[in-house]
Amino acid sequence: MTQPATSHHQQASPKSRTRLGRGLSSLISMSELPIEAEIKPPTSSPEQLVTPQANDHATAGSRAAGAMIQVPIDSIAPNPHQPRRRMNDASLAELAASVRATGLIQPVVVRKVESGYQLIAGERRLRAAKLAGLTTISALLREVDAATQAQMALVENIHREDLNPIDRAQAYRALMSQLGLTQVELAARLGEDRTSIAHYLRLLDLAEPVRNLVRDGKLSLGHAKLLAGVCDILQQQRLAELCVTQELSVRSLERLLAGKQPPPPASKNKPSSAHLQHMEKAIERQLGMRVQLRAASKTKGRLVIHYASLDQFDELLKRMGVRLEE
Repeated sequence: MTQPATSHHQQASPKSRTRLGRGLSSLISMSELPIEAEIKPPTSSPEQLVTPQANDHATAGSRAAGAMIQVPIDSIAPNPHQPRRRMNDASLAELAASVRATGLIQPVVVRKVESGYQLIAGERRLRAAKLAGLTTISALLREVDAATQAQMALVENIHREDLNPIDRAQAYRALMSQLGLTQVELAARLGEDRTSIAHYLRLLDLAEPVRNLVRDGKLSLGHAKLLAGVCDILQQQRLAELCVTQELSVRSLERLLAGKQPPPPASKNKPSSAHLQHMEKAIERQLGMRVQLRAASKTKGRLVIHYASLDQFDELLKRMGVRLEE
């Protein structure tokens, strides 16, 4: 069975854009990204993904802060303050295909360092450009110090809808540390609710195995919030595994913690969680899509395949030999 996943092409909600304006735009003016920054699709090869306007900015004499330049991809070092620990391979492949077909809509942001350039913002775009076969990429050159570079990367990623809760929490904590802010001050700076930020920060108290389950999407934010209130680490991990193997809802976990619901009996016929995770990874590598494998017993279960676009869905049907009548 398949379930649609949110595509990276979806537009952020007005509320998200407003919050982003109060955060990232205070560090990098979005007005500095001119209409000319849009990069048209290639006419003969991916390496020609450049507009005449971008070429005008790429002259050696225009490499001042704020200039739009063409940068060799291999000369851009990764941002050491990148808060995103994991990126979905299938999503990157989809973005790379989009880059090959329609070009990059927004340039990456870099700063000059001794060895060349260092990325400030646009990690996914840079990786997708490499996958698409580009050797150069349009970049906005900024003159910032390392502290500001970290802040810009953190703020940009905080407002990404696909940033997992744990990485978001770590980004909040890093921003507070970098800027010396309290939760109240950070909430005001980002235009977010202080209580929400506090809930995310509590997730960092979870045991590492539980944090990994949240990162992998096996536990929801709701599950994580409840588990963060369990002080006994071993019990916390046991409950987390129970939520995954028994597919407990947030409400069921809440009732279980309140003592209103007995724990579901452990099935002796179920495959181990580690075995299921190994099989999930193998299927994901083969399909290039995120999957969820849930076993009810040794002979029954459910396989969920998540597709990120209609093109991916069509490709899945093709590989399964499914033909739909026009």
